Amino acid sequence: MCGLCCIKLGLEMGMTPGDYRRWKHQGRDDILRYAYIPPGRVDRGYLWFDPENKLELDRCPFLVQDSPGSHSCAIQETKPKACSQFWCEWAYGVGERAIPFKVAAGWTDRARRLGYGKSPLTVLKLLLSG
Repeated sequence: MCGLCCIKLGLEMGMTPGDYRRWKHQGRDDILRYAYIPPGRVDRGYLWFDPENKLELDRCPFLVQDSPGSHSCAIQETKPKACSQFWCEWAYGVGERAIPFKVAAGWTDRARRLGYGKSPLTVLKLLLSG
């Protein structure tokens, strides 16, 4: 993987209740130590914060550079939900790396204009009309 989403979008990471419960159940304090949970909350927060000074990190601390331009995820098997539901334009072969194309909330406007998220018949009609 290129890792650009982990670098560019690392500052906007949320931790879902499911992430929190999974990591607690798995005993993944190594991940939870990078989370900020606001006062009064117990299961939802934000990722990636320095465990020492509580300042936001500039990238995911679990991103491993394998070689120039190539990275891997050290927590691939239990990565945050937001990571598992993010796909860039490049992954679909229609644009640039690290530019959102499909996110947890659904398809981006550009993806919908290209016909993603629609039925095959609707896509065919779009292609024939354009």
